[in-house]
Amino acid sequence: MSETSLTSLGSNSSTIDARWRTYRVAAWLGWKVESNWADPLVFFIYAVMRPISTALVLLLMYVVIAGPQRGGFFDYIYISNALYLIAMQAIANMSWTILEDREHYRTLKYIYTAPISLYWYLIGRATARMLIGIMTCLFLLVVGSLLLGLHLSFGSVQWAWLAVYFPLGMIVLISFGIIIAGLALLVPRNGEFIGEILAGMLLLVCSVYFPPDILPSVLRKLSLAMPVTYWLEGMRRALTGGILQMDNGSGAISPILASYSNATLAMILLVSGILSATFAYFFYQTIERLAKARGMIDKTTGF
Repeated sequence: MSETSLTSLGSNSSTIDARWRTYRVAAWLGWKVESNWADPLVFFIYAVMRPISTALVLLLMYVVIAGPQRGGFFDYIYISNALYLIAMQAIANMSWTILEDREHYRTLKYIYTAPISLYWYLIGRATARMLIGIMTCLFLLVVGSLLLGLHLSFGSVQWAWLAVYFPLGMIVLISFGIIIAGLALLVPRNGEFIGEILAGMLLLVCSVYFPPDILPSVLRKLSLAMPVTYWLEGMRRALTGGILQMDNGSGAISPILASYSNATLAMILLVSGILSATFAYFFYQTIERLAKARGMIDKTTGF
């Protein structure tokens, strides 16, 4: 092997090591920032209180409307609500990372001058937020199964499909978060609302509470264009062991989504993950150059 090839190989290995170190430290820092350096148990209790309250409100609304029985539709909305906590952490909170580092802690300019990749730093911070969402989601599913009538058992989980759907969904969600973080770089104030508005819109159209079948035509097309719709459907199937059915036995809750096989859902998520990750990378690089040109990296406007 020539000297040039050895040098190139060593450089690539060094780059991978640097990116992994940036990702690992950023994930640790993200966990500390999100937990405010609190005891993990205390922070866990704090983190699950709000989702538990939301789940109880959801249960109350369901009982008032549908009665005390817990059928397939309750499983549908409860599992979707728990899973969407992960999406909320990735989509709604990524813009906060930029705003906190730039305007509250005022460390973003120092991060830029450090010999690290901000792109991998953001992915590390996103990982910390999503871990919080995953822990909360698991807690809600366990509580729902043990206390609230959710039909979920360890033996019915389709682990193989769960292992396929979950990481593909994470790629899509982190890519969305990176795009939102890029937009937050250019927004002078109130940038935190970008993620919250987008997460609220996705809550309506991504089959969290409303299957695409009952949405108006325009929103149904938008729902079926969103990768999160297929991720939620795949995760619901993997967790419950099949397609959720209506309480009265009239068929699938969402006949449109039921027409997709597991393999088709996985293929849609795979293609969506590749496209969204590629777009997010180049989009962020472009936005970052614009932010530098406009002097937005160290600009404080909101605090």
